[in-house]
Amino acid sequence: MNPGGAAAVLAALTVTWLTGKALTRTLARKVGFGEAIAWAGAAGLSFQAALFAVLAALGVDPGARWLLAGDAAAIAASFVVRARAQTSPPAPAPFPVRDPLALVLTGVAGFAWLIFLIAAVAEPMWSTDFLAIWGMKGKAMFLAGSLPGRLFQDPALYWSHREYPLLVPLCLASIARLAGAWNDQALAIVFPVIELWTLLLLGGFVRRRTGSSVCGAAAAALAALCFPLYHPVNAGTAEIPFAFGAVLLSCAALDSPGPRVAAGRLFLAALFCAGAKQEGTLFAFLLAAALVLASIRPARATQWKSASLLVAVPAALWLLLYLLRGPQTRRDFDFQLFGPSHWPELARRFESVLSRMLFREGREAIVSLLAIGLFLLITRKGFSDLLLAVLAGQIFFYAVAFSLSSFDPMYAIDGAFRRIATTLFPVLALILAARLPRPPVAQGAV
Repeated sequence: MNPGGAAAVLAALTVTWLTGKALTRTLARKVGFGEAIAWAGAAGLSFQAALFAVLAALGVDPGARWLLAGDAAAIAASFVVRARAQTSPPAPAPFPVRDPLALVLTGVAGFAWLIFLIAAVAEPMWSTDFLAIWGMKGKAMFLAGSLPGRLFQDPALYWSHREYPLLVPLCLASIARLAGAWNDQALAIVFPVIELWTLLLLGGFVRRRTGSSVCGAAAAALAALCFPLYHPVNAGTAEIPFAFGAVLLSCAALDSPGPRVAAGRLFLAALFCAGAKQEGTLFAFLLAAALVLASIRPARATQWKSASLLVAVPAALWLLLYLLRGPQTRRDFDFQLFGPSHWPELARRFESVLSRMLFREGREAIVSLLAIGLFLLITRKGFSDLLLAVLAGQIFFYAVAFSLSSFDPMYAIDGAFRRIATTLFPVLALILAARLPRPPVAQGAV
């Protein structure tokens, strides 16, 4: 790798993170050190992408000077807001880790992350989805200094999934603009950094909510060892950012209801998750439904506010994308199968899809699935068990989507199921770690 290109991308990521840190000065109150780092990263990437899009929409070439000026303005505004609030929230301090097991697990997570870092930057990003979708769009935006209408209107680019959300290509374009060049190999650093933020968020959140450094370290280690997700093939795609967004959204939802800062984190997480992949909107809607069911009891009626936010933010994002790109259709799904005359065929397809998922995909992961099931049976209910229904719902709707495939549903499963299912594993790691035995201390919620 060109050291200069890598240094430029790292510098751009540092500026992005510092901007996010300023923007989350209030949102990161009362959370742990690792959590604050992750929330700053999510806010920084979201702001950088939005700034690029706004400048492009105004007809201004979003070069490094304009992006840096926007970042400086955001940082300055954060100080003004802080001064007007006349409060000085304490900076989150790092937690000392003294438990030997926690140190070992932290080392495992760090070593696994290092493996992905080395593998991801060993060569330019090369996966088909990067070349045909995410990287192609990002490079087009970088070179044009705008959001080229051709990306959404040219029939020759129909295969690039014009209907996908734009957070990932906008992030790549803005980071490349800040770095001064489009360098496929150097830009790969973005994805190990996002993984690192995911691990820090998992470890910090689980530790804060359980009071156990072992539980927090176990969550980070479990997620880091998910090598099918943190694999070079996913560098340059939306899988790793979506996994980060799903963890952000899960943590924010589990912290709600709470003060206004918790609602702010929920807003940011919903925006990031829905902006990363279409599945992010589904995840947000399912989480909203789970919160509504949990709020049936009068004592938890305030969960309705959180659920409303989880629906409103993705809906507003898709409205903005519609205004920006116009109507986008896709040929991947045959929605005529929902017609009454096609129900028998849809039922046969769904049965075949479930059979394939359970008896082929499930059989190959039978040891892991049985271990997870046994662990859930022998451990006590955790504070994050609400997410189990969300994950089950997500898999169910994946099965529905495969059944609606305009092509062969089996081909869709073979090409996508494992990849998209692994993006949910960091959330599962949170659930499992929250069930581990821990000292009897009070759990704090924000």
